[in-house]
Amino acid sequence: MGTFDEIYKRILFAANCQTQMELAAVLEISQSSISDAKRRQSIPSDWLIKLYDKFGVNPDWLRDKKEPMYLRGIASLDAQGTNIVLEDVSRGFMTKVYETYCDKQNDEYAFKAIDEVVLPKTLQKCTSYVFNYCGNGMEPSLPRLALIGVLGKNKEERLPVISGEIYALYVPQEGIVFRRIFQNIDDNTYSVCFDNPKLPSSTIQSENLQEKLLGKVAWVLHKF
Repeated sequence: MGTFDEIYKRILFAANCQTQMELAAVLEISQSSISDAKRRQSIPSDWLIKLYDKFGVNPDWLRDKKEPMYLRGIASLDAQGTNIVLEDVSRGFMTKVYETYCDKQNDEYAFKAIDEVVLPKTLQKCTSYVFNYCGNGMEPSLPRLALIGVLGKNKEERLPVISGEIYALYVPQEGIVFRRIFQNIDDNTYSVCFDNPKLPSSTIQSENLQEKLLGKVAWVLHKF
């Protein structure tokens, strides 16, 4: 079974809540009941039953993250009013957040997860990895402490490189770094650049670049 904090985070996600006040309203309990549960580090079974009754959330997913997340959908009629359709009640997805420092051996990355976040469902198809960015030199495109979503490349294929876009690359002793890449048409090399023009750029051969590429930056979420 997951820890109290892990289960509580999944409960907030399933209930589409951000605060204790919102969760108390969904569960139809007092805020003091939530405070008591936090103090005891114990999730009341009534909470799981209420989330199943209201949203069809699988109690085993809340406790141990065992799929499926939902045991039933929301029944409604189709546009013609003739067939019953089960709608997807999912509001988003949960994913791990990794620190950028990592090792790489035989094309396998050893990432360290430091957090878990809930993201909009619309980002799921374009997200292979989420990183907590602690670098510099890429402001304002990549603010420090932003969450960065990377769409990873297929190991068996080359990743298309679009000049001017930002990519995630692996650098020994540093881990994953983010740079803007431009193709040099004259000699088929690539310039790997910071957004800060005062910092030096580097030039890399096409094949060497493909070896270092983890994927393309797909989205950035700023932390305020």
